Amino acid sequence: MKPHQILLCILSTFIVLGAVCAVFAGRSTVVRVPTLASVLGLSAATCAADSMLAAEYAVADGAVTADSTAVAVASDTTGTPAPSDTMAAPAVAPKPVELPQSLPQTKLHLPTFYAALQTSAARSVRIVHYGDSQIEEDRISMILRRRLQDRFGGGGVGLLPMVQTIPTYTAKQSLEQDGREVPNTFVRRYLAYGPSSMRLKGSNAYGPMAQVTYVTEPVDVQIELLRDRVPTYDYDRIRVFCSDSVTVRLVPDSLEHARRVMGAPLNDSTPSAEPMRQEMIVLATPQRSTTLQMGGKGYVYGISLETATGVQVDNIPMRGAAGTNFTAMSRGHFASYFRNTHTELVIMQFGGNAMPSIRSRAAVEKYVESMRQQIRYMMSAAGEASLLFIGPSDMITTVEGEQMSYPMLPYLDQALAAMVAEQGGAYYSLFRLMGGAGSMFSWRDKGLAGEDMIHFTRAGAKKVGEMLAKQLLEDYDSVVESQDTIVQ
Repeated sequence: MKPHQILLCILSTFIVLGAVCAVFAGRSTVVRVPTLASVLGLSAATCAADSMLAAEYAVADGAVTADSTAVAVASDTTGTPAPSDTMAAPAVAPKPVELPQSLPQTKLHLPTFYAALQTSAARSVRIVHYGDSQIEEDRISMILRRRLQDRFGGGGVGLLPMVQTIPTYTAKQSLEQDGREVPNTFVRRYLAYGPSSMRLKGSNAYGPMAQVTYVTEPVDVQIELLRDRVPTYDYDRIRVFCSDSVTVRLVPDSLEHARRVMGAPLNDSTPSAEPMRQEMIVLATPQRSTTLQMGGKGYVYGISLETATGVQVDNIPMRGAAGTNFTAMSRGHFASYFRNTHTELVIMQFGGNAMPSIRSRAAVEKYVESMRQQIRYMMSAAGEASLLFIGPSDMITTVEGEQMSYPMLPYLDQALAAMVAEQGGAYYSLFRLMGGAGSMFSWRDKGLAGEDMIHFTRAGAKKVGEMLAKQLLEDYDSVVESQDTIVQ
């Protein structure tokens, strides 16, 4: 080409680029690059294994944060992971990832818990279910509670916070003063998870629910079981866990049959505001509605509606939490609660909020090691209780313009399973029971998951609860039958 032709070509290019900039200035534009799967006509599932392997070696290790990062992730409905700092591939060919061998799903191996269930006619057997937003509204937990109470007796809904900011299916709560309803902000709440502005100052005494309410003047707490929505069984006793400076009075007093106060010392040397005690109120007849007046000035850690025998199931959701903050709370509060309520099974359901931040094998191992420390901490407080860990569900994100399961999710699921087995607990793979990678699409299409393809719908949560209860009851029957065979 002649010099003037080259110059004309360059000028024309700049003119075209200038016109494009003028048209799209100020707009948020995403350039879509076709994936190999779309060019070759392959499905996302066909390339899932290669994508997972590529992600491990091409994406830099991501730090796993438990609270502030997890809260931000929980509010992101797109599920799209943040871009990595380093995208360079290794100079040598990577070795395939060696995943731990899958554990059998048909046996949860909870012999201590199953033995306790056989004594439920004579005493209470408690299950404490910790989890993230997947168990909010008492979803999943309420189905497990109902099925076990159908089989082994028991009543009530277990432990509730004094202030319920997210309504549940099973109980309606409100605050009143002088006969008038007051907003939840009438009292101050503190959380061991979520926004740092809600932390206690100079104390780790959050109680068994990882949240606490501070009372400064008399206030009535009204609680009613919602039998018209979810069948529940009446309760015949109330426990209030609070600090020594709080007074508890049942309104009206005519419902009260007897009262017993028991101190519950912390049993640890960590700093806390003041010891947690329990006050138990035994009712003359079973009830499904209660009004309690909290007086004095101090902390209320929770209110339990229960029975003297049978099964109780506590639902303790921790929105936005990745499950890595238990070691920041008072071990003594956990220990005294577990001991005094005869807790025989601790369920921990976490991993979903950590998943968007996990983009490599190293990040998986970092999170799993953190959860190992949490499990050890909780089980040291729980005595002889059994542990059941429920892993994350399938979750969908966008990789190179294509929707698929998070690449590192299968590895996280199996790594958690191996770690929990090492700690002597049982692992329930929700990911595998849903159908594995990509199963969330089917759950969404059936109305069992939301459009974010991360959270279950109410129908989906009910299905998960039924699956879990069925598994526990089948395992229990299998263990009991094998014991009878040995005796015979």
